[in-house]
Amino acid sequence: MRPWACGSAAAEAFNCEGTTDRTTVTQARPLRRFWYPAVALLDALGACSHAAPTPSAGPPQPPPAAVSTVAAIDPYHPPARDTVDVAAYKGWQQYSLQCARCHGEDAQGTSFAPSLVVALKPAGHASSQEEFTRILTEGRADKGMPSASKMGLDSAYFAGLYQYLKGRSDGRLHGGRPARRES
Repeated sequence: MRPWACGSAAAEAFNCEGTTDRTTVTQARPLRRFWYPAVALLDALGACSHAAPTPSAGPPQPPPAAVSTVAAIDPYHPPARDTVDVAAYKGWQQYSLQCARCHGEDAQGTSFAPSLVVALKPAGHASSQEEFTRILTEGRADKGMPSASKMGLDSAYFAGLYQYLKGRSDGRLHGGRPARRES
């Protein structure tokens, strides 16, 4: 049935009385393009009003006692598993900024840079703090590692960086962001 035909809601809106004269049809035709969206909107509004629960006349219910005030677990920012002093925390920050892009987020290594967790073990190629500092200061041009000064890493962070990475190597620290202990 056409929306402007007599007996339809559109025809009733235009006072169609069974006539099909040109005036009534042309008045109703602009309504045709709005007919189906309008019906769909009214249908949706009707469904919403039926689906809404009605308020009960009884006394107000208190909130459930089992509501937890603990924040929801965020899988992208897990809580810290370790607490370190300020120097090691600053070392972790510098590692994340300067070293993680090549050596991996948790110092486990990548396809183009070795694992620093393995390198700082007693059998590794940077087993002492002096050797670690020498590698940072000079870099390893033969392997593509720039010196710390070329990367923008200040030597004031070398001790904290070593402390953080040595903790990872020894298994005392887990991967991820540590908590900072104020001391």
